[in-house]
Amino acid sequence: MYVKIAKLLKGIDRALLIGMGGGGDVVSTLPVAEFFKLFDVDCIHGGVIWERVARDRKPGPLSIEEIDNCKTVNNCLAWINSESNYRDLKLIASQVAEFLNCEVLGVDITKGEVGLTKSLKDFVEREGVDLVVGVDAGGDSLARGYERGLHSPLADAIVLSSLSKLNSIVAVVGFGSDGELTRDEIEIYLSEIARMDGVLGASLITCDFADNVASFVEGVYTTASKIPIVASRGYCGRVRVWDKNVVDVSILNALIFYVKTDVICKLSSLPKVVEGSVDLWDANKRLHNIGLRTELDYEIEVFEREFKGT
Repeated sequence: MYVKIAKLLKGIDRALLIGMGGGGDVVSTLPVAEFFKLFDVDCIHGGVIWERVARDRKPGPLSIEEIDNCKTVNNCLAWINSESNYRDLKLIASQVAEFLNCEVLGVDITKGEVGLTKSLKDFVEREGVDLVVGVDAGGDSLARGYERGLHSPLADAIVLSSLSKLNSIVAVVGFGSDGELTRDEIEIYLSEIARMDGVLGASLITCDFADNVASFVEGVYTTASKIPIVASRGYCGRVRVWDKNVVDVSILNALIFYVKTDVICKLSSLPKVVEGSVDLWDANKRLHNIGLRTELDYEIEVFEREFKGT
């Protein structure tokens, strides 16, 4: 089932796992690391630091300069610990650090693709990382840009563009758990990627692992990373995400697909569009230019409507 990914991981000593979409995607690095343990791969957990507007009124992702009690690595990366916070808000990455009893790498995308790529290359060389894995909760990293349900293309596009310049793969966790791409869309895209020899294999989140992390995940503000855990424990039904979308949940949501970054980038224009962006606003404007509304636009609208002046 995972011959290619097994062959790849047998040659890897250390991997950096980045929750690529912000929010709770860092939680989805946990089951990926559990699978990598089978091949004795030492994993560094990390994620884009973007606390969604329901937790943080400030629109957009956090820069590392805004995070208290962290240890700066370089321009876009910082070590997050259990005490790291933003204005007394405990970060989801801090919750993961506390659960794992180790530091987690916070990833700042506010400096655009250019800044992030430079920082990741520096970190990979400095820390002896053999493989960088973009961990995507739900599958929206496979988006092409015209999907009706797509509403958070910005973070994924920036991270994908940076990953394309590194020895990297993407782990798609949850098979539609974020409610953005439909199951049909994900099946079609994975099949297209497979035709280009881009699917390295798949693994299944086990019930035993889910039992070990369920109580922790239940206390984290995430839906997309939570659904694969409940799915692996046998839940079959429907779950509401993003306060409006309803997704079907079954054992399929407990699957993790490992995909070649370069093949995703060949099939989607989004990483190419943000390539060369010098900050978050530059990347956002580039996506506007191809007709896309982003998660940053949504959060700005919410702030203007509900929080401005309070």
